[in-house]
Amino acid sequence: MNYKKKNIALLIVFILGMILIYFLTISKTIESKSRLEQLEKEKAEVQSISNRVLGLKKQAISIDSILSKENISITNSFQQILLKKINTFRIDHAVEIIGVENPVQVKDNGIKVLLYPLSVKGNFNDLLAFLNYMEAQGLAEIKNYEFVKKKNYSTRKEYIILKLYLKKIIEEV
Repeated sequence: MNYKKKNIALLIVFILGMILIYFLTISKTIESKSRLEQLEKEKAEVQSISNRVLGLKKQAISIDSILSKENISITNSFQQILLKKINTFRIDHAVEIIGVENPVQVKDNGIKVLLYPLSVKGNFNDLLAFLNYMEAQGLAEIKNYEFVKKKNYSTRKEYIILKLYLKKIIEEV
């Protein structure tokens, strides 16, 4: 064999050796690297999810503290919350709750709502402040209100009653 044939044989053996090395080692290395990149992405996602969970837990704790500060429980009904808010206002102002009737379910523009009728007695300025307070609380929308002037014939004094309807949406149809 001459040098030309030896060089060609050596080149063929070298190429076959490189192909064999690629399939035995380099391909596994490339596959491992791509798997490592995928696992690092999953790790980053898990860390971001755990950070979100921690943030949501902190938010839940702050919301619970606000609710406990306001003395509101999840199990309280809307009427109980409404009466607590009215009593809070009543302590500072000269208003008196005359009546709280049972809610009435109606449809308003295709939406099921509950109307809560209230009657409150007091002077005009305190009743206006009460309307403003109820609107600011955001518990329900003020659907209708009416001021009625009445007279107590036994004491011959006049007083004002505020008849108020609060609208709370139940469900949209």
